[in-house]
Amino acid sequence: MVKTNKHKILIPNDIVFLHLEDMQNLHDQLLEDLRSSGIENKVLHAPCVKQALEYCKSESIDFIISDWKLPDGTGYEFLQKVRSTKKYSKTPFLMVTTVNEVENIINAVSEGANEYLVKPWKRSELIKKINYCWENL
Repeated sequence: MVKTNKHKILIPNDIVFLHLEDMQNLHDQLLEDLRSSGIENKVLHAPCVKQALEYCKSESIDFIISDWKLPDGTGYEFLQKVRSTKKYSKTPFLMVTTVNEVENIINAVSEGANEYLVKPWKRSELIKKINYCWENL
């Protein structure tokens, strides 16, 4: 395990992340936060639901981080689709979004999101949420 200032990283080096995010600067920020926290894992970037679903078919995804608002749907709809498959029914899923409404949070968690993080995030909070998702498979 790699130790950060406040948290131990619990993520194994060989897992593959899928980051569903349409804003390139936010994807870059997520990568920077992961790397500076000691997470050097492969991170696939999907700017839309269609691309994310293609990755889910062609790759073995171990952890999903998804935005809510996307150009061709929502992270909530994507969550419902992946949770309905055997392959991704238990994959850690972190919803990261500017949508901070209690109803959306409840809906996402009830559909199988392991955690919910509101943008803009702090690196320590991101790592804490990722660790929580991983620990509670």
